[in-house]
Amino acid sequence: MNVWLALFLTVLSWAATFHLARQVVGQMAPLGAIIWRFALAAAFLIPLVSLRERWQWQALWRHRWVLLFLGGIGITGFQLGMFFGLRTSTATNAALLMGFSPALTVALSALLERRWIGARQFAGLILGTVGVITVVCRGQWSVLQQLDFSSGDLLLVAGGGAWALYSVVLQRWVRGVSLLQVTVATIVICTLLTLTVAVATSPGTVGWPPPHVWPALLVMGVAGSALAYVWWNDAVARVGAARAAQFMNLVPVLTMLMAVPLGEPLALAQVLGAVLVITGVLLATQRDPADR
Repeated sequence: MNVWLALFLTVLSWAATFHLARQVVGQMAPLGAIIWRFALAAAFLIPLVSLRERWQWQALWRHRWVLLFLGGIGITGFQLGMFFGLRTSTATNAALLMGFSPALTVALSALLERRWIGARQFAGLILGTVGVITVVCRGQWSVLQQLDFSSGDLLLVAGGGAWALYSVVLQRWVRGVSLLQVTVATIVICTLLTLTVAVATSPGTVGWPPPHVWPALLVMGVAGSALAYVWWNDAVARVGAARAAQFMNLVPVLTMLMAVPLGEPLALAQVLGAVLVITGVLLATQRDPADR
């Protein structure tokens, strides 16, 4: 599959997951929804890998500490940072703070690779960030003046940082092992760690989901987790963490567009913000002449 199409399908799946998650957490505990989402992803991927590939147990064991970091800090840290952060933060704060994850990914990638950020990538990053802020605030800059940051915002920042680390570590330290198997391993680790947290903090959240939320959980598990993580990991390996991260800015844009058929109004400023984000992604995903 074309890498850019795969990245678009990834963020499209995550945008859809945002809407589905709103419905699911109204019917069951959010921590339980996370567990079932990734358990279903693992249940989908393990047979798929078994049919397509021979399991590389030695290579996976050789990467055990990296996989524990990716699954424990990257995926679990991101999920828990978002979940616990939103308990004391606001949706606006969350969208704004998570919107800086691509910038952090670019900075970390440049630091580890000991190189300057290219002019096109930097311009695209700025445009994308401004576009995300415009979309989230609906062009009403008074929203920024009224922001009130809480302890939950620190958790949101930590979650965004965890995802940035996930992408950079994946690109730099995973070698000689199937990325499909890496995806399975990290998802299984995330499921087990989240289950451990749930049992230790709130055992009542670990229960059988209501029948009417199963379709949403299946879509979140298969499309929003299993396939999306496979596509993301492959894209990071092919084009690098910094360029792939720019697509994260499309998540709030696609989430906004999906909300229109559901009855949410669309402001002109949000359309302009979406144009800025798309322009930023197009700029940032092109290689600068100096990198060729």
